[in-house]
Amino acid sequence: MENNLSILWASMSGTAENVADTLNEKAKSKGFVTNQLELNQVTMNDLAKMKNVAIVTSTTGEGDLPTNGEDFWDDLKNSDKNLKNLRYSVCALGDSSHDIFCGAGRKVDEKLIQLGAQKILDRQDCDGSDEGSDSWGNNFLDKIKI
Repeated sequence: MENNLSILWASMSGTAENVADTLNEKAKSKGFVTNQLELNQVTMNDLAKMKNVAIVTSTTGEGDLPTNGEDFWDDLKNSDKNLKNLRYSVCALGDSSHDIFCGAGRKVDEKLIQLGAQKILDRQDCDGSDEGSDSWGNNFLDKIKI
């Protein structure tokens, strides 16, 4: 049986994309078959077919997803799909000097729980950098390994 992992990301300045790239390389080195996609490339039907999902997103504006995650968020927030077969974790990048810290990752995390997805590892909130994302990725890979 293959260990499949979908790594979904949305990034403004490239930090979240770099976190996704790092996780992708690490997962491949551990024998995972990976699929890395910008969040806007993922439909709700696609999401419902995925088993293991790592979501990495930065936050922009008033707790919003970056432009390359807006369409995904619009679809997700309006979805009533049953995602009970989805095992996931979120790495949220933000800046605690803003009013809504890691708002994008928090919104996605909360909506996935509402849709029945299985949170495998608590959300990692990174403040002003990607610090913490590496240990989050390692822990997530350990938890989903067959």
